[in-house]
Amino acid sequence: MSKFQENIKHLIPRPKTPVVKPPMYRSIYTESVRRTYKSNNNRHKTMGYAEVKLDPPSQFLKKHTRKEMRPFVEINKTRCCARKLNLRPCEGSATNVSKKMSTKTRKNIRQTNIIDVIKRVPPLPKHRVQDTRNGHVIVLNEAGLEPTYVSKKNYGKTPAYIVKMYKEKEMAQLMETERKRAVKPPFRYLPENERDEMLNGLKTNWAELHKEFLLLPMLTDTVPKMKRKTMLEKQLNDLEKDIDLLERNPSIYVCQDS
Repeated sequence: MSKFQENIKHLIPRPKTPVVKPPMYRSIYTESVRRTYKSNNNRHKTMGYAEVKLDPPSQFLKKHTRKEMRPFVEINKTRCCARKLNLRPCEGSATNVSKKMSTKTRKNIRQTNIIDVIKRVPPLPKHRVQDTRNGHVIVLNEAGLEPTYVSKKNYGKTPAYIVKMYKEKEMAQLMETERKRAVKPPFRYLPENERDEMLNGLKTNWAELHKEFLLLPMLTDTVPKMKRKTMLEKQLNDLEKDIDLLERNPSIYVCQDS
């Protein structure tokens, strides 16, 4: 029903029924949780005690004062006893040899070290530069800022391996030119009379093929006729290219007859 249509039922106001809400949910553990919260049983659970008794400054952490719990290792007594029984020194054993060696005079390592230090050449001082006011120091030689390559003897000279490479290339080129001179040239110059004779022969061939092409039937309705026509056209095009090449180039070189 639209809003413009009237109904008698809607003229009398209806009483609104009140919405009755269900009672709010309350857990049965509410009172117990409240009691435990107020009792303050877990006040040291996360942050520890409020005041911790500190050690005096004289009892600072010292070396070897912390107790170290080493892992327990079970000792097999049977193996140890067997090893002890087997280790019997013989007459020519290693223990007797070590006793004999101990009687010999040993090298005084301390004295040799002192002599080495005295004879050693003192190192040269490094070239240092301070680049900031805070005391930052740069060693020029280690940082690559000191020109050391310029002071070398071979500075500005071509390296030996490059000179050797150039010499090898020159020798290879000389050998190649000598080989080419020794070999007979593969091409020969085409004389004028041979060129004119070849040109006249190509023109006569072109005229004969052109005559055959003109004698072809007007209607090419079969496959053999079409093939013959395309073959003649191809031959005529090839002859025209050869004639044009000979006419444009007066000096021509051709392959040497084997």
